[in-house]
Amino acid sequence: MNSLYELDSKWKKLLTRDNLLGGLTVNEFVEQLGKDHTLRVPTKGLVSNPSNINDHGYGAVGTWDPKPYVRTFESILKELAKLQHESEAIKSKLGSEVLEQELKHSYAIKELQSRLNEITTEYVSLDSKLASVTKGVKPLGDKLEKSIRQKKQYTKSVELVNIYNEFLETNDSSPTLAALLKSPHFGNQLNAAAIMKSLIALAKKIETQSIPKTIDATKRIESIAESMENKWLEEFNHAYRDSDFTKLNEIAIILNKFNAGVNVISNFINQHEFFVEQNQFDINDENGTEKFDFDQNLLNPDYHYVIYDKKVMIPLLSEIASVIEKESRIVIQVFDKKAIQVLQLFIQRIFVQKLEPKINHILVNSLNWSNLLYIRNLHSLHTLMGQFIKDLSAFFQDGLISNGNGEIISTLEQCYSDLFSNYLYDRSRYFDLEKQNLESILIGKAKKLNTSFSKEITPRALNIRLNKMIENGEDMTDFMNINEIGVSNDIINGVGSHNKNMNLGHKFFNDGIFNNKLSQYKNVIKRRLDFDNSTIKDTGEDKVPESLSLSSKDQFELFDLENVDAMLKCVVEAVARIMELIPNKASEYTLELLEVMFIGIIGSYIDSGLEIAYYKLINSDTNYDSLDLLSLDYISKSTEMLNYLSISIKSVFLPLLKNSPKNKQLIIELTNINIKKSEISINIIMAKLVDMITECFSTSLAKQTRKDFIPKTQDLIDHDTVPAIEIVNFLNKIHSQANNFLKPKNLNKFLIKIGEILYNMLLVHYSKFPVNSIGGIIVTKDIIGYLNIIELWNIQYLVDKFSTLRELANLFTVKSDLLESLTMEGHLLDVDSKIINAYIANRQDSISDNFISTVKNNIKQYT
Repeated sequence: MNSLYELDSKWKKLLTRDNLLGGLTVNEFVEQLGKDHTLRVPTKGLVSNPSNINDHGYGAVGTWDPKPYVRTFESILKELAKLQHESEAIKSKLGSEVLEQELKHSYAIKELQSRLNEITTEYVSLDSKLASVTKGVKPLGDKLEKSIRQKKQYTKSVELVNIYNEFLETNDSSPTLAALLKSPHFGNQLNAAAIMKSLIALAKKIETQSIPKTIDATKRIESIAESMENKWLEEFNHAYRDSDFTKLNEIAIILNKFNAGVNVISNFINQHEFFVEQNQFDINDENGTEKFDFDQNLLNPDYHYVIYDKKVMIPLLSEIASVIEKESRIVIQVFDKKAIQVLQLFIQRIFVQKLEPKINHILVNSLNWSNLLYIRNLHSLHTLMGQFIKDLSAFFQDGLISNGNGEIISTLEQCYSDLFSNYLYDRSRYFDLEKQNLESILIGKAKKLNTSFSKEITPRALNIRLNKMIENGEDMTDFMNINEIGVSNDIINGVGSHNKNMNLGHKFFNDGIFNNKLSQYKNVIKRRLDFDNSTIKDTGEDKVPESLSLSSKDQFELFDLENVDAMLKCVVEAVARIMELIPNKASEYTLELLEVMFIGIIGSYIDSGLEIAYYKLINSDTNYDSLDLLSLDYISKSTEMLNYLSISIKSVFLPLLKNSPKNKQLIIELTNINIKKSEISINIIMAKLVDMITECFSTSLAKQTRKDFIPKTQDLIDHDTVPAIEIVNFLNKIHSQANNFLKPKNLNKFLIKIGEILYNMLLVHYSKFPVNSIGGIIVTKDIIGYLNIIELWNIQYLVDKFSTLRELANLFTVKSDLLESLTMEGHLLDVDSKIINAYIANRQDSISDNFISTVKNNIKQYT
């Protein structure tokens, strides 16, 4: 604790510059200081119990003395004031010292700046003098260097002339040159090669007819030069067999010095065992006849996977890859700066001698079999070689050669292009065959239908009717719902919208190289078409309505969506080939292929199906028993096919032409024309079907007799009339068949058309017959029969129509005094007064003219 008049030492330690507050904050310091003075001072004589005295001698009970507390804080303030005074004095002293040092530093900088300027001036002067000296010395240096070169050249020239003179005089080799050639040292042989090269050039310059010796000397020199080169080439081949790469490199350098290494490079390539091996291209079997093996799936137009020649091409490419890998390392070690050139020549030789004949053999023999085999093999070979080039390029890019990779890769790409240029860029050798093949496939797939139904298709009755309508400008009533078919309205606006590098010496290719575009096509169709599996697969026999009485299931399946799907896959395969083989012509050729597609799928298949439907329809008897409703099946399938075709165009083909807006627009227009033509044909068939159904209604209604509704007894009330029975049964048949074949919107449209016709016919029909009270019940019963079948169709519009007939029938049964009120309610409010008058006029009790006049007047007042 602090004493009463002096600050405690422990607080003094905390009030120094070196340990101010001892790491405490101001608040913590004041708090600690205050705790020291919270004791109380006891009053004199009040301490009766010694145990109440604390450790410091103060009693626990008594009044608190503030003096020590105040004195302590006063002392603290004094110490702080003292500390502040000392700190300010030190700060002032340090400030003066800083100013003094800054001033000294400024003087030093000024002095150094002056010295730097002097040094710079001296340097400029010395540089100027040095430049002057260099300017004077440089010509001397150039002359000296030139003189040295001339001296060396002169020495060599003298030596060369002496050697030539020895050939000229003695007609024998120079001892100096012979010694160099026999020397085992690389430097001497290199010097001999240089001398011989210059000697040949000198001899040819000196050679003249006027001095026969010069001609003999030249021949002798050339003969020795040839012998020298042959010796070096022989040594090169021997070193190659022994894998002596040091010797190979030395000889390559010598021959490069001798004649730029032309012959050694040629010798290396020509004598390579890869090119001189026997039976390297055996295309004949043991009997001497030409052999050609291929996978039979290549002839199947419905097999859409790329097939590679695993017996010949893949083993050959794997072998070539191993050879290139091995020889590339040798060439780089041996030929040094010439390595790029040697590799280029070596690769070119491989393509010309090993690959081109194989590919030509496969394609020539393929064409002898079929266009399909030819174009599929062309595509597979092109794809296979493309992958081969990619992997070779990756091999050279891995750092095998520090410089020149680009030149080798360029050579590879050029060789690849040259392999197929004669096939791809000649339209007659590829695209014309592609087009002919697609035509034959599509026509072939439609052939069975056209052959089986030639009697129905050959007359082309539907096509003739269509052309007449177009010529006459007739109204082509739209019976089918175009939006549900899903064609023109959408199409008309258009549609906006590797494997790691392998070790070249190992297995080179696998079956997963080809990215099959057909899988994309299938995925698109599955996503976009709202068909169940039964629609796009084989149609089972249980799906053939018994009432159609077809002769066989096969005949029923000849016209099926699965066939169109198969045709489209062939088109996609052809387009995919074009996109890969000749991408620069892809948009133009795709347009031509789609023209073939429309001819094959619509012209030869869908149109034939519609011709069959129309023929069967117009050759049916006009009665409800023999009327052939099979046309509904053909129409239903045709709409599905057109929708399928439309979706394929929009989702598969148009996106491929995003960079060719002109051809894209042409395809859109072509699609619209072809699909619209089929739509009109469908509407013609539907119109004819409706006409024949109407005729059936007329035939049945014609069986109605005037006595049917004026029976004399009530015995006939429980019996329906013959027309009603026939028409109700016919309606059941129509609905059953239409429901089985047509989709909801088209079904409703068709049924509404039929219902409206029947309603209008019945409306007129019942206004023609006299009806008594019992007959009115029969009429009502007939109409209820119609209404009951109509209600099963779930079309409220028709229900309302036939409900109107039901209320009109009431006009025959109610009492005469209720007629007026009956005409003022329900559906009869919307019925023409002439019709109501006609019904009322047929009541048996309406004979009286007065009665008729009264009723007519009343009705006129309210209508």
